[in-house]
Amino acid sequence: MAGKFTQHVFNLGFSSGRAIHNLLLDARSSSAHWPSLSEVCSIANVDISSDQLPSIQSVFTYVVTFLSQLPNRYRIWWWNLLQSDPLHVLVETLLIVACIALVVLQRRADWRFSQERKKGAPTDKDIEHLLKDWKDNGRKPLVSRKEGTITARSGRGESKYLEVGSGLVVDKIEGSRLFLDLELSKEKNNCKLPESVLNFATLDYIATSSSPILRKTALDALKHYGCGSCGPRGFYGTIDAHLEAEEAVSNFLGTEGAILYSDGASASTSTLAAFAKRGDLLIVDEGVNEALLTGINLSRANVRYFRHNDMKDLRRILEKVQQQDVSLKRKATDQRRFLVVEGMYRNWGTLAPLKEIVALKEEFHYRLIVDDSHGIGTLGKSGRGSLEHAGLKPMVHCEILTFSLENALGSIGGMTVGSEEVVDHQRLSGAGYCFSASAPPFLSKVCVQSVKRLQGSLDEGEEEASNYDDMKVAELKEELKKRGLKTAGKKAELQSRLREHDSEPAAGSELAGPALLDRLRENISHLYSTLTNSSHPYALKLRNRLSITSDPLSPLLYLRLADQEATGRTRSEQTLIMDQIAHHCLVNGTVAVVSTGGHVKKYLQLVPEPSLRLVASASHDKEDVEVLVKALGEAVESVLVHNASQME
Repeated sequence: MAGKFTQHVFNLGFSSGRAIHNLLLDARSSSAHWPSLSEVCSIANVDISSDQLPSIQSVFTYVVTFLSQLPNRYRIWWWNLLQSDPLHVLVETLLIVACIALVVLQRRADWRFSQERKKGAPTDKDIEHLLKDWKDNGRKPLVSRKEGTITARSGRGESKYLEVGSGLVVDKIEGSRLFLDLELSKEKNNCKLPESVLNFATLDYIATSSSPILRKTALDALKHYGCGSCGPRGFYGTIDAHLEAEEAVSNFLGTEGAILYSDGASASTSTLAAFAKRGDLLIVDEGVNEALLTGINLSRANVRYFRHNDMKDLRRILEKVQQQDVSLKRKATDQRRFLVVEGMYRNWGTLAPLKEIVALKEEFHYRLIVDDSHGIGTLGKSGRGSLEHAGLKPMVHCEILTFSLENALGSIGGMTVGSEEVVDHQRLSGAGYCFSASAPPFLSKVCVQSVKRLQGSLDEGEEEASNYDDMKVAELKEELKKRGLKTAGKKAELQSRLREHDSEPAAGSELAGPALLDRLRENISHLYSTLTNSSHPYALKLRNRLSITSDPLSPLLYLRLADQEATGRTRSEQTLIMDQIAHHCLVNGTVAVVSTGGHVKKYLQLVPEPSLRLVASASHDKEDVEVLVKALGEAVESVLVHNASQME
């Protein structure tokens, strides 16, 4: 029954559609024959009772009449609309034509693109050849073999080659030594590398990387917070650890507030770009680092550079701007004006004469922005940076102070401190704050503990009093093993050994506060005096070959070729010599130093000469300095003297 009903519906629909089709074809013909409902039903073989026929006939007649009159009605409506509102008809017509044209042109463009793609597509054979070539040859090396190969001489006079820029993989840092991952390092180096080397390379000024208490702080916070924060600070990425870090640094430096960025470089970049805009004026030391220069470019402000640490040149530029104000009848308050310097210059190791800069700033009514990434934790009586070293204060003499937490404080990110206005403005205008995920909370906890370490109030954590009497022998031995103590003996001996260990000072050799900073200054002074000691047998080999260009108070020591060695050599040749010396120290002297000629040259206003960078740390001792000077003396003699004899 259901199948027969479905067949009737199909036949009725098919016949109605054919009748309407014929109707539209003969709409203009007066002799057109309009089929009746009975004719349609007879064609479709559908039986309809005589009682239902009148009502269905009326509906069918209305529908057919409406459809037959539809074209004429549309023509009349369109003609009346054209007479009453021709502009409306014109616009509508143009839109319809434009839509049709877009559809046609898009299809044509898609067809052309598909044809061109098929025409230029590589064949399967080409793809296989490209994949094979990539697997066999890999990527192009960062440094060519011709330009980036240095020589390390072995004891038998043979020469082995090490690619410059290939890099070393550091497994861990313990005290003053770097432990290398030899398996990963050997993949790109064909020289025999030592398992550990003296660390004069990393910017670990106050030995935060090997501090047991800071490591414990990081581990405990990692267990509590997890690794990441999963969001920007302004949304759901702010955690109590971030607020604690901001409060701790703000209190330490004596400012109204602080703002934490998740990256050390973006702190100075975003801070500068947040305050300086198009039309403002920046007077910048030409020796500033890449992060500040990036912020200067992003600000689109007017920029004038003065010679590095040259106060006479700075005054000349300030007076020239003042004269232009008079000639143009321009007020100094018509634009924001800033002086931009570093407290300790990362690429030079020199200190900014902040007293003179502040005096000029106040005389000519400028604001001062200082990047003190390498001064915080190293300069000043209490480690508060270059401002404290110069007898100045943030907010009073320096409106905006920004710095990285990734050097002396051993954390991640950077901070900018100042007044509430300075801090709050960046929470909406600092690009690195608004659009970057916040710093890992466990590293912000390390920042808080590092500040306490500088203040001398190192928090070692609340240790629960252990009741060794209730512990079993296996538990006692496990506790002794964790502390690196002997596990042999009876239960009473094990308990006594643990109690003696607990009675010792918890920090042990851990330095904090003034003692930590005094150790750093002693090491800086000893390193500088040893390198310049003409009576030292190995320092004597450096005389007239290398010269120190950094400040004697700076933990960053830069040694460049002396004038008589640099004369007649191109920058590439000087860079290669420094690379050779650095790798000779690494391979033969087991000392890690950094050659800067190959990477400190892009995005700088003033490019420093190729140099060796030595970093003094509180973890060093006098024996470490002696090993360094010996390694440098032998490397310089091997590279300069032997190469000179070969050239002759």
